[in-house]
Amino acid sequence: MASGSSSSFSGSRSRSIPSSSPPVKCFHDEIAPLRTVKFHGPTRGKRFYGYPYWPRTCGYFKWADEVDEVKELQFMLFEQDTAISELQYEKECLDE
Repeated sequence: MASGSSSSFSGSRSRSIPSSSPPVKCFHDEIAPLRTVKFHGPTRGKRFYGYPYWPRTCGYFKWADEVDEVKELQFMLFEQDTAISELQYEKECLDE
């Protein structure tokens, strides 16, 4: 998706992901802004993260829903790790 006209995508750099989540970063460790596909086609309205200095690009592109799925899975793993740690602590207390 690195190619295309600059009018195909929203150029707004003011929108970003919620502050409660760590920012999505491109290959140059720059915060990748959340944008929306503007051109007519099957992906119109779909949100994505891309290089912050569009139309120049480092090749970074990620659909927002893919990022959200990864973050959701990471959170689920965190919750499971927390539950395991709590159960291990309870077991240690009972063993004493």
